[in-house]
Amino acid sequence: MSEITVELSTPFEYALKGEMEKASFITLAAPTFKQIDKIAPIKQAFVSAIADLGGGSGEAAKQEPGEVEAITGPQVMAILYQSKGNMSQVFLFAQALFKEVALVDGEVKLTTPLMEKMDIVDFERMLGEYLANFTAPSLMDGL
Repeated sequence: MSEITVELSTPFEYALKGEMEKASFITLAAPTFKQIDKIAPIKQAFVSAIADLGGGSGEAAKQEPGEVEAITGPQVMAILYQSKGNMSQVFLFAQALFKEVALVDGEVKLTTPLMEKMDIVDFERMLGEYLANFTAPSLMDGL
């Protein structure tokens, strides 16, 4: 999977070819090595959050080897928020990452001024889905 689409619950306005449009979704491309300085601290925060919550215990520990259940975006965000980590730092790294990998309605780069128009719920959903789709799968085999 090289990209995902995240639907916006609260559209925001942006300019496209001189016209004002209402954003309805954000397309997110998978990270490449170019984004390692942004994705690595986010990934580290996620792994630390799992460790904070005792990631190796409970239902996951009862599963057979090789039987890894997919994690959802909302679950990722719940894990991050329950951790001892600094969420404001995670959001700053996510903002820098999204400037490189996100397109509004699949066409316009997601800039800081556009992110500032976004509903926080949509931004959190973007981050959760991004991690669930592009980061969690590479980590789950090792946890």
